[in-house]
Amino acid sequence: MSALLELKTLYRDGRILPFIGAGISASVEWMDGAVTKRGPSWGALVDRAATELGFDSGDLLRVRGTDLQILEYYKLKFSSHTRLTNWLLLNMNPPDDAIKNSVIHNELAAMTNCLTMYTTNFDDFIERSLGLHSRAFQAVAIEEHMRRSSATTEVIKFHGDWNHPDRMVLTESDYERRMEFRSMMDRRLWSDLLNRSVLFLGYSFRDPNVAYLFRQVKEQFADLPNTSSGRRAYIVIQDPSLFERRLFQERNIEVISIQEAGRADAIAALLNDMRS
Repeated sequence: MSALLELKTLYRDGRILPFIGAGISASVEWMDGAVTKRGPSWGALVDRAATELGFDSGDLLRVRGTDLQILEYYKLKFSSHTRLTNWLLLNMNPPDDAIKNSVIHNELAAMTNCLTMYTTNFDDFIERSLGLHSRAFQAVAIEEHMRRSSATTEVIKFHGDWNHPDRMVLTESDYERRMEFRSMMDRRLWSDLLNRSVLFLGYSFRDPNVAYLFRQVKEQFADLPNTSSGRRAYIVIQDPSLFERRLFQERNIEVISIQEAGRADAIAALLNDMRS
């Protein structure tokens, strides 16, 4: 059975768990005067931190350390990451029309068989899209938010959001704490993964979220029942190399390849095909 046919079956049965990364937010575009803006990527966030640290770009610091170490140093120097999250907030405030024009967010909002969506993004693009499509939703960043009725879609803010800066996962030490697998969000993920399969959207192989999330999926659960491949997760990747394919396969992750050109339309088409 092909990956698409498996995804169609899983979606029909309500067993798809979308996991949405920064690449999806980066697909939203809008005009700010004469300037075209888009949701910042993870790389853009690290580059901004490097600029505030006095470097021309993040590339210079990446020679010496990882993205997470750069953000750790940023937090140490400024005693918090408030300046960085304020920059994110200012640069992730598109008008409603930009959300409405996002083909990926439109398709996510149309996935009515998915009443739980996860995201490592701090922004509210998914929630805004659900609201614009008249879907009831609840953003879940803390335990008190877990009050879903049968008709409400929960958007699990797996790394927190800017409304709860103390829960945001940004730095190396933040990730190390999450790797202990003891947080409220981890426990919720274990429950939601039972008899479900994850669909990763908007991630790259180098994304620091990927290793963490894939490790959880592989180590905590056996093969998913009632699928021909036994895959526990799928990931949509632009033009994956043989290197990436092999490493993903080792983690029991099915790679769905799309071309870099027109990637937003390609992801939207995949989601649409799943529902058809």
